[in-house]
Amino acid sequence: MQHLKAATRRIRASWRTPRLRSSWTLTSRVVMGCLIIAIVQNIVYGIFPCCFDFKHRKFVFCKTLAIYCFSVATLIGAFYVTQIWVAYSENKIDLRDPIQIYCYMNLCVALLNYVTQWAIIPEILSFQNSLPLFSTLDSFTISLRSVGRATSLASLKMFVCPLLMHFTLIIYQRHRQPELNWMSTGKLMLPIYLGNQLNNCFFGGIVITKIVLVEINRRLREIRNEVNRLQTPLELLLQKPYYRMQRFCYLADRLDELASKYALSTGRSMTYMLLTAFSLVSSMAINLIITTLGFYTQYQAFADHILLEEAYDIARALAHFVFLVVPFTEICLVARVSQQVLDEAKETGNLLQRINLEHADVRFKQTVDALWLEVITIKYKLMPMGLLELDGSLINKIFSTVAGFLLFLIQNDLTQRFSLK
Repeated sequence: MQHLKAATRRIRASWRTPRLRSSWTLTSRVVMGCLIIAIVQNIVYGIFPCCFDFKHRKFVFCKTLAIYCFSVATLIGAFYVTQIWVAYSENKIDLRDPIQIYCYMNLCVALLNYVTQWAIIPEILSFQNSLPLFSTLDSFTISLRSVGRATSLASLKMFVCPLLMHFTLIIYQRHRQPELNWMSTGKLMLPIYLGNQLNNCFFGGIVITKIVLVEINRRLREIRNEVNRLQTPLELLLQKPYYRMQRFCYLADRLDELASKYALSTGRSMTYMLLTAFSLVSSMAINLIITTLGFYTQYQAFADHILLEEAYDIARALAHFVFLVVPFTEICLVARVSQQVLDEAKETGNLLQRINLEHADVRFKQTVDALWLEVITIKYKLMPMGLLELDGSLINKIFSTVAGFLLFLIQNDLTQRFSLK
């Protein structure tokens, strides 16, 4: 209890420091709030057995949290594995229920996430302690509109989508079995929260990378406009060579700073993608399977109603439709934001090519060449485990894959239905 009170006093003292309150921008404060929420969720779920050492100002491994995380993972694994075994023994696993299958598949991913994340704790700590996140954000003047858009996207992925599924499941279960309490719904939704936690963290990191790259390109456009203006015939006549050299040196310093920020944002985002690659690939596979299963379940219910004249359960169909739409929406969000980040990274190279270097200073030319070489060398891509690239084409790939599976399943189902007749 004394350690908890001491930690509380240190947190309050750190936030009451005038230097922190005055130097931090709005973006840093918003990111700090989201980061605290994500870290607390990781600790509560048992994924992250580390804490922040306020004395040394870095994340450290905590034995107490490690015992807690191991206990949480053990209890969750034992409870749900027992539930699955009992359901399998009693033949209660319904393959035509996407909600149940989605829960069980996310449970498998959550249990594997425990193992994979615990195995790379040193790499995670090294990444978090070496990331100059807030100093990078404070060096830019990011508009309130950009912060609002980024916060809305992150909130939609992290909170709105899972809560929508949770509320839908509550209404559906109350409609079918009014005697059930909220615990039954919580048991189904907990694996879904656990399975999507690391994906939500990665999505938040990509959103931050997008903010940084947008601001880098905005400043690069200002530099391009001024450099091209200084080399117009009128400016060459009006301005003295010393003034132009002075301006070019100043712009070269700004360009050096942007080059370091570009390498930091792109390099660290790819590093964090490697730390969460297994969870990303597993989540994409689950969403692909659930999307296919959801469409096929809707088809089967409609076919049974038309061909066999069975009752069409509208409540069940709507609940399954929500669990079909939400995973697909998450795929669209990840694909859209990833494509925007890739576009911004490519735009940096395009802006460099539009800079006129005919009458520019030698040092400025060297800075532009260095940044261009860095853009070419990094080859910024988001491809977890080298299996599936996260970009705008991901939606088309999902559509084509789901359509192919559905065509095969529906054709097989219709063949069986009419062959029995």
